[in-house]
Amino acid sequence: MRYWLFAFLLSITFGTLSAQTPRDSLIVYDVDTYAQFEGGVPGWNRFVRENLDIRDIVNSLDSTTYVDYGLKQTAIMEFTICENGMVCDIEIVNKHKISPEFAEEALRVMEKSPKWAPASKNGKPVRTRFKQSIVAIL
Repeated sequence: MRYWLFAFLLSITFGTLSAQTPRDSLIVYDVDTYAQFEGGVPGWNRFVRENLDIRDIVNSLDSTTYVDYGLKQTAIMEFTICENGMVCDIEIVNKHKISPEFAEEALRVMEKSPKWAPASKNGKPVRTRFKQSIVAIL
């Protein structure tokens, strides 16, 4: 399928969020061990590659969308990894800079994510926030 020829670039940003981000009292920012997707970065890349479907986005791309958003779109996701490893509280930080179709697909993929190994502090699992970029070259 020609659609699989499109490149997907992913990056994970670990660590604390910027000082401008409001801090949830239940979120732990200074952790001993970061949350991790099973299989690490290669596992996450495989999960996204197997689940991100950009066919409808490519088919809906017109000249206006191209001018507004371009062929390379990056969804910057912020989400919480809970103590049990579930992904929740998913937000797209730059929703106004990507097409609505890509935003919807990036959210769908994040909501489908399996459990992660949670972050820990003092040997106990804790809630923590992540930033994750999903890049698609259409």
